[in-house]
Order: sequence, then structure tokens, then C-alpha cells
Amino acid sequence: MAHDVTIPDSFTEPDGWKWGRFTNAAGAAIRFGVLRAENPRATAVIVAGFREFGEKYFEVVRDLHDRNVDVWQMDWRGQGGSDHYLADSQKPWFQGYDRDADDLRQFTTEFVERHDGVPVFVVGHSMGGHIALRLLHDHPDTFDFAVLTAPMLRINTGGIPKWVAKPLAWGGDLIGGQGYVVGGKPWEYDHDFTVEDSDVSQDPVRFRMGEEYMRMNPTLRLGSATYGWLHNAFRAIGEINAESYLMAIATPVLIASPRNDQIVLPDAHDRACALMPACELFPIPGAKHEIWMERDDFRAPWLERVDAFVGLQLDRLKR
Repeated sequence: MAHDVTIPDSFTEPDGWKWGRFTNAAGAAIRFGVLRAENPRATAVIVAGFREFGEKYFEVVRDLHDRNVDVWQMDWRGQGGSDHYLADSQKPWFQGYDRDADDLRQFTTEFVERHDGVPVFVVGHSMGGHIALRLLHDHPDTFDFAVLTAPMLRINTGGIPKWVAKPLAWGGDLIGGQGYVVGGKPWEYDHDFTVEDSDVSQDPVRFRMGEEYMRMNPTLRLGSATYGWLHNAFRAIGEINAESYLMAIATPVLIASPRNDQIVLPDAHDRACALMPACELFPIPGAKHEIWMERDDFRAPWLERVDAFVGLQLDRLKR
């Protein structure tokens, strides 16, 4: 693909979009954005996955806004336009998903504008879905319901068994947590990267949008996982997968589970949704990890299911 890829209009900043920042409890600047609707029927808060940022979700913002929803989006600390942890800003780091959940709660309760009688729901992808579930567990009053895509409940370690991968991550963190995992590296632009190479999407345009925004804006660039990030991600996944933990999440949740996911194992979604009291699972055969960035034949049925779920929740909350 040529270096000067054109960003489609649907992935550009929507008219009326506003950026902002707030300071979290640790003193870090957290970037957010908002697109308001006239007389919204709901308010959505979008939180992205690992290495992602608000610009990548402009199409999702437009989709929700077209459905008369106020849309807010927050970049996690350590990525996007929020403050990063390390001097080498391309290296991912981790200081606890509970802290990230606290940032999301602060953002939602102190900065997201609320309208009388208008429900607020979270839209979380992958790592963002994991953190959203933590917030639903600890502070169920934050959101009225949740729409999650491929929440990070079990990482696909490929040919390395989990019982090997976890000690390797622990040892790597102990010896040099800020180092990239084996095979990892800083971000670099790959001219020859095609949709056939993508682990996350099969759409010939959408698969590339995150990389194009990182090409245009160096502050958004993030490299591969570090040992510190991976070790702590494994530990957090172990915590959230406890049966008692999942059974305590009573907020209505809709989970999209792409069945061709090469990043997060879909069987973890099956198990978790069966344990949560108010969870609906929407398996998507053939789809890869980033369902919002997938082909229309995968994405359209998902949007229809989201519309139906949101409608049901709005009706329930009116009773």
C-alpha cells in the first residue's frame, strides 16, 4: 500500500468534535473527546484497546452519533493523547487496571455531561472491555449497561502454552520489565503491510486506519508489548476470571465475540458471559479481533445487534 494513504471521510474528525483533558488522581493528563447530539436518547463512553486512541474510533463515533447518542471517548494513560508512563513514550507500561478503572470512573462521573433521564453506557474494546468489566464490578452505579467487543479475558499466546508464557513474562518483568517482549520492537511504518497480513481485521481499508494515524502523528505511536505490561496483564486476567468475580457483575452486558480472533481467545467470552447474571453473547463466525474495524458483512450484523440491545435497555430503564 502506498505511503500516502488517504483517510476516508468516515475516519476523519466529525464536525462538532471537541478535544479536552483532565487530570487524574496521579496527576497525569488524560485526553478525551466528545461529540454531542441534540436531545440525545443515550450517552456512550468509548474506551479503546491496547495501543489504540480516539482517532481510530471516529467511524464508531459517527455510527453512534447518527443514532442520536452523545459520544464521549477517553484515551487510557500510557497511550494515545494521554500522558505516557515512560521516558521512551513508545513503550507500553502498566500500573494496574484498577487505576485505569478509577480514571474511567472519574471521567464518567465528573466530566461526562449527564442529561436527566438519559442512560449512560460504556463501549469498550479488548483491554478497554476488560477495564470496563472491572468498573462494573467495583462501581456498578457508573454505567447503566455495557457494549463490549472481544474483551481481554484470555490472551492468545499462539504456539506458546499459557503455562510457559506466564512464567516467561514474569521472568522478563523481573529482569527487565521495560524491555520489549521477544520479537517486539518500537513502532515503524510498514509500506508492504496488507490486509492479508492483519491479525485484527479483514477489511481492505479499516485494517490500516490505526497505523495511518500513527504515521501522521508521532505522539500516538506505541510499540510492541513490554514484559512489564504482559506480566501484569496476565495477572489482571487471572483476577477477573474468578467465578465469584464474574458472577458479581450484574450490569447488563452485550459481548461481541469474534470467532476468528487471533488476539483474545473467544472461549473465555463464552465462560464469562455464562457466569455474569445479565450478559448476552453475540458470536461472530469468521470475524477477527477488531469487529468495529472489520468488513461490512461482519460489522453490519453487529451494529444491528447493538441497536436492538440498546433499544431493549432504554425500554427497560423507562419502566
